[in-house]
Amino acid sequence: MGERSMFLNLKPIKEGKVSFGGMDKGKVTGIAKISIPSLDFIDNVFYVEGLKYNLLSISQFCDNGYIVSFNKD
Repeated sequence: MGERSMFLNLKPIKEGKVSFGGMDKGKVTGIAKISIPSLDFIDNVFYVEGLKYNLLSISQFCDNGYIVSFNKD
């Protein structure tokens, strides 16, 4: 299970691609809900086959009602 273990209710999907950094693309193979410590759940998170990093978009947090703040510390 490993990298998929943070996903709750992972549902397979047959098609989809996501672009990230340097115009690389990854194949989306599932969609799920995730839980992040100290936050609630975030729905409609894509599982991208072989991706080694978590890439959550700032707009996704804002769309879910969170306030995103950046500071030097």
